[in-house]
Amino acid sequence: MRTGIFTRLSGIFALAALEIPLFTGELLARAGGAGGGDGGSGYSGGGNGVDYGIDTYRGYAPSGHFNFSVIVIAIFLLAILYSIFSVVAKFRKGSNDNAFGEPMPDAAPDIRIDNDAGIPGAPPGFDRSAFLTKVRKAFNDVQMAWCEQNSDLMRRFISDGVYQRFSTQFKMMRLLRQTNLLSGINISMLWVDRIEQDGQYDIVHAGIKASMTDRFSCALNHELDEEGKSEFVEYWSFICKHGAAGRDMYDTEQCPNCGAPLPKDIGEVCQCKYCNATINSGEFDWVLAEITQQDDYRRDGNHAEKYAGLDAKVDEMEALYGDFCVQLVEDKASNAWMQMMTSKAMHDPAIMRRFVTDELFRQLAPQYEKNREIFNRLFLNRVTLINAEKKENKNRLTFAITCSYQRAELTGNSVRLLDQEIVEREEIMTLTRDASAGAGKGSIYQHNCSSCGAPVKDTLDIKCSFCGSTLNSTANDWIVSALLSRSAFMAS
Repeated sequence: MRTGIFTRLSGIFALAALEIPLFTGELLARAGGAGGGDGGSGYSGGGNGVDYGIDTYRGYAPSGHFNFSVIVIAIFLLAILYSIFSVVAKFRKGSNDNAFGEPMPDAAPDIRIDNDAGIPGAPPGFDRSAFLTKVRKAFNDVQMAWCEQNSDLMRRFISDGVYQRFSTQFKMMRLLRQTNLLSGINISMLWVDRIEQDGQYDIVHAGIKASMTDRFSCALNHELDEEGKSEFVEYWSFICKHGAAGRDMYDTEQCPNCGAPLPKDIGEVCQCKYCNATINSGEFDWVLAEITQQDDYRRDGNHAEKYAGLDAKVDEMEALYGDFCVQLVEDKASNAWMQMMTSKAMHDPAIMRRFVTDELFRQLAPQYEKNREIFNRLFLNRVTLINAEKKENKNRLTFAITCSYQRAELTGNSVRLLDQEIVEREEIMTLTRDASAGAGKGSIYQHNCSSCGAPVKDTLDIKCSFCGSTLNSTANDWIVSALLSRSAFMAS
């Protein structure tokens, strides 16, 4: 044990003194990087995560030099060589930790869950092999979509919340003229971690152990460029209505409802233009609803505590609304939060208008208009429903939102970082809906009117141009009524 500690310390001191980049800050510059861990998380999600959504991109900081004597430098170099030797020896012993110190699963998928055994909570007829084939397809398509900054490849099988996470990051990357190329993508392990039921839906959490080479570049500031190889574990959560996973959305570009060809640029409104079916509703096949990093997936979360009696309240809302599902309302919360951050970064209140109440809009719009900060990184680590209650004939849902970000300032053709490291923060969001509300014909989170289902655009006009109903009304959908920091929430 003493030798291991000495090795780590000597290596750290040597690398720090020579200003060789340390694998401690997680810049998470790849698809799914929603983060996890201390002081550099990014998601699920996520941010995954991104929620980008994938964990453990170990960023490289700009290197420099000190004027040390030859003897001092020689001592440091010897320490480095000793550290490298120790790491190599560790791997030869079959250690289950990767070079970045991230713990990896200690058993192969077919050992963790037997192919022939019934999986606890699995829906009738669940085909584990076929499901994991879809997970592999989803993983590879998401990486390709990330490289191209184009969600068309994955839109049909990702939730609206996941779509918005990627969409927000793409907008930031285009403003900062950033690209992120991934290569050598390899999935070494794939397994079903657990299955649960949520209202009318089944949710399957799949574990993925993978590696890739990640090359991130910024044309406006090459000091932000990064490149390296990482190995990581993350958990992808897929949702589907009970008994609905019978039509394929992964190996076809046809509508699973009517068979008509889906448009190449399906965009924000994931709907068939022939039969108006919502493709990613979970009515037809498994839909990717969350990407969570290993640290966030496993840790309990001291701040994201759930209130007593939450399960009973959830049961009440399932009976009341019919379409209620914790995973889906968490997806709406993440969608709304990302829309609000996009609105802030683009200093355009219209982007968030239909998702927030009039009172909250009046409070935030002036701040967002004046804001000139954008995000070099923006991840959702976790979105957790922690409370549900009824007040004044309205139901209120409270979410703990753990996010990670790195702010930047864009001036002309140059960009500078305002945060030298990624900052983790927790906010509390409240969504409100009338207790007497029925199931809507659409959803503002799917860019259509909750009352009539007609498409809507980013606009300050909160009246549906087709039926005239109020888009941010709590009568048909969950609307953001509050967004507070953890400290402000505790003080309220």
